[in-house]
Amino acid sequence: MKLHPQQAPLYGQCLITVRLNEEEEGEEDVEYFLLFAGSTQRHLSSTLRTSRDTLQALCPAHDCSETVQISLCSVGPTVAGAPEGQGSSAGCVTQLTQQSFCFVQDQAFDIAQFLVSAAGRADSLEGALQLDECQIPVEAWERLDQGLEHALQHLTLPPGWSLLGGRDRGGAELVPQETLLHFAARRGLARLADFLLEQPAAGEALRLDNRQGHTPAELAALRGHTHLSGVLTRATTEERGERVTERGTDGGTDGGFALDARVVCHLPDLNTHTLTVDTRPGREPPTLQHAVKLHRYWSCRLQAEGVSSLKLQSDWRWTQPGSVDRETQNRPAARTQRRRRRRRRRRRRRRRRRRETEIQRAPQNNRPWAPGPTTEGVTGG
Repeated sequence: MKLHPQQAPLYGQCLITVRLNEEEEGEEDVEYFLLFAGSTQRHLSSTLRTSRDTLQALCPAHDCSETVQISLCSVGPTVAGAPEGQGSSAGCVTQLTQQSFCFVQDQAFDIAQFLVSAAGRADSLEGALQLDECQIPVEAWERLDQGLEHALQHLTLPPGWSLLGGRDRGGAELVPQETLLHFAARRGLARLADFLLEQPAAGEALRLDNRQGHTPAELAALRGHTHLSGVLTRATTEERGERVTERGTDGGTDGGFALDARVVCHLPDLNTHTLTVDTRPGREPPTLQHAVKLHRYWSCRLQAEGVSSLKLQSDWRWTQPGSVDRETQNRPAARTQRRRRRRRRRRRRRRRRRRETEIQRAPQNNRPWAPGPTTEGVTGG
C-alpha cells in the first residue's frame, strides 16, 4: 500500500488516502481497516472505499509525538447465521501489510498550548500582539483557525481553567485586559471563537474591554470581521458562557485519554468510525479479530444512540471475545438494561395479579384446589 500523507498532527483530523496494489485488492464485499499501533495507544479505523484500489480514512488523534506502525487489514464477508446484536459476526481478519506513520506536534498545537497557559495572564496575550507585525496571510490564519480548534479539543484543560485564568479570583474586580476572545476576534478566528464561547467565564470575557477599550465583538467589527462580530454580539446578549460546565474536570470532548477506550464517528466527513484503546504495561491489547468485533459492535451502538462518540468505562474488560459483558457497557446501555428488567418484573407482577383475581372470582367448586364434600357428621342409615 501507499499512504498519503505519511505524518499527521497529534490531534489528527486529516484525510489519509491509501492506494492498494494488485495483491491487496479484494472483492467489493471485503472491508478494510487501518490499525495504528503506538506505544500507549492503538486505533482501529474503518475506511471508505472510493474506488477499487483507493481507500480513505480520517486520521485519529494520538496521545504523544512518535512513529507508529499502520497495518492494513482486510475483513471477509459476514458469516451467515451469526448471532445478531453482538457485533461479532466478522469474517476472516487478515493483516496485509505494514508501514510507518508519524504523529507530530505542529504549529497549531504549540499555539493551542500557549493559549491555554496564557489565559488570564494579560502580559502573555499582550505579547501575542506582535503576531500582527508578521504580515501572516489570511489563508494561513484560516488554516490555523481549524487546527487550533482541533488542537484545543484534543488538549486536557487544567482543573478550574477558564478564559480568565483560575476560577477563584476572590471577588476581585476585573480590569481591562486582552483575553482569548480578543485574540480570536482580532484575527477573525471564527472556529476558535466558537470553541471559546463554550468555555467557563466566556460571558465575562465577552463583556470585558481590552486596554484600548474594545470588547471582542467591537474589536472584530473594527478589523472587518463582520460575521464574527455578529456571532460575538449575539453571544453577549445570550450569555452563552454563563451556562457551560467546566470542561477540564469531566474529561473534555475527546482529549484527556483518561479512559481505557472510546469510539468516534467521523461525520459528516466520511461516515467512518475509530476505536481507540489505551494500552497499559503488563496488559495485552485485544487481538485484531476481537478489535474488529468491538469496532463493529460500538459503531452500531453509536448509530443507535444517535451520538458521535462514546467513552467506555475505565474498568473495560477485553477478555470476552464472543460478546460484550453487561457490566462493561457504557452508562446509557446499562440504563437501558435496567429499564428492560423493570418492565419484565412489572409484566410478571401484572400476570400474577390477573391470575389471583381470576381465581378469586371463579366459583368455589370450579377452583382446582376446591375441597370435595366432607364426610364429617354423616351417619349411616
